[in-house]
Amino acid sequence: MPFPPRPVDATLHGVVDYTAGSFLLTAFPKLAGIEGTRSARQVRTAAAIHAGYSTITDYPLGAVKLLPFQAHLAMDALGALALAATPFVTGQYKEGRKQWLPHVALCLFELSSLLITDPTGRGDYHGDVDAVKRANMENPHRQIYDGAPAVTPAVG
Repeated sequence: MPFPPRPVDATLHGVVDYTAGSFLLTAFPKLAGIEGTRSARQVRTAAAIHAGYSTITDYPLGAVKLLPFQAHLAMDALGALALAATPFVTGQYKEGRKQWLPHVALCLFELSSLLITDPTGRGDYHGDVDAVKRANMENPHRQIYDGAPAVTPAVG
């Protein structure tokens, strides 16, 4: 098993791309207390760029499928590092922690996500996938009413 385990496949990575992108474009600047600042504009710009190349990535959630998945991952890493560097390059870090901490935190989130994403796009699963598929094919009514109780009463 490789270290670290890489259970995230291309589909789940795409879900995170679009979910995080939407959050960064809308609610994040207000929640981070940077609404109306250069930092908010930079985060929103990075999120828009990320969403843009996500739509052209060759993965299950890509709309056009032009960009290879591994190139997408490389762009994720470069974009994360560029976002973290931005406040230090522009000098806005001198305006206080709120002007650089969100950038660095988002970079760490992105790099952590990349560490657990399988670059082949398949996902490095170590569970019994066939057993899960079999369990999902069973009748839920039977599982609920005909099986053993999930909770047994305490013996008093």
